[in-house]
Amino acid sequence: MTNDWSLRDEILSATQHWPWLTLFCVLGCLLGWVSSYIWPTPHRATTELYVGLNVYRSSEDVNASEYAGIELVNANDYKNWQMASLNSLTTMDEVIKETLHRLRESDPYWQKVDPGQLAKALHVYWRNAGKWRLVAENDDSQHATQAVTIWQDVVLEQVHAAVNESQRAMLLEFQLKSITDAQSQIISGTQTLKQTQADLADWSNNLALKDQDTPLESTELWQLWSSIARNNLDRSWTPLLEAFPPPQAPTRDYSGWVKKLIPAIEKTIQFRENQLEDLSTQASEVKRQFAEASQKSRGLSASLDVEKISGARTEQTIVRPTGTLVLVGSLMGLVAWLIQWFAGISLRGRV
Repeated sequence: MTNDWSLRDEILSATQHWPWLTLFCVLGCLLGWVSSYIWPTPHRATTELYVGLNVYRSSEDVNASEYAGIELVNANDYKNWQMASLNSLTTMDEVIKETLHRLRESDPYWQKVDPGQLAKALHVYWRNAGKWRLVAENDDSQHATQAVTIWQDVVLEQVHAAVNESQRAMLLEFQLKSITDAQSQIISGTQTLKQTQADLADWSNNLALKDQDTPLESTELWQLWSSIARNNLDRSWTPLLEAFPPPQAPTRDYSGWVKKLIPAIEKTIQFRENQLEDLSTQASEVKRQFAEASQKSRGLSASLDVEKISGARTEQTIVRPTGTLVLVGSLMGLVAWLIQWFAGISLRGRV
């Protein structure tokens, strides 16, 4: 009989007995379904947070780009970076350790839990700015609720602290820009003053060579006055400027006026150079504070708003792996049917 055995006949015979295959798979599914109620299942506690972000200020947020180390070229890049940064903050070692510290103070159960175990039990789910779901899983529903509630409080505290630092970084950024603008204006004004100082030295030499009793020509008066007027001088210069001799005054009056201007300009140049030194010191301190605030802000936006949702309650669910166990059961049923099929073929082949 062994010479009459055919695999084709065996497969054809198997297809004719498909109800047995179906029965094995159905029994496997039932076994998986029953197992899902026997299998240890964790309790899941879920709470939601509101997350708001103004992406239209992305071009103004130098702090985020500085912290990220990359250029956030558009609103989508900015949004994705902010959401990823916020997501990372929720599971930072600092956050997990502080959460565990508070849990241990509230319940002795948490004394046997280490930070790594707690981190594996905490999850955050989000698709976009709006509502974020914080989830904690534990074998006991009360412990799951404790974990997600305290974790939520720690996350909010950390986020609010980081956003406050981001707002401080933004103010420091504006302050630094103001200092930089002031430095540019002083440098430009000082350069003009130094040019005026050189021009007045030439005027003083030229006027000393002229007849001191004759008046200056109108073009000379205009040149002398314009060399002074091009400077952005403050009100302290008003008495000297008003002392400019009249058009018919003798040359000696202009010579005396120029000699009074030269030391005043030297004093103003020295004052402005001192201002530049002070501003440079201020800029260095502001940069240091900005770097510190940027680091503490963790790159979060100054416009990021994360708050509890009013009236929201912690949801409790039981996580049963029903679908997975049913699928595994059906596969086990299929494997069992294949085993008995091959066994049948082996037995018939020996007949």
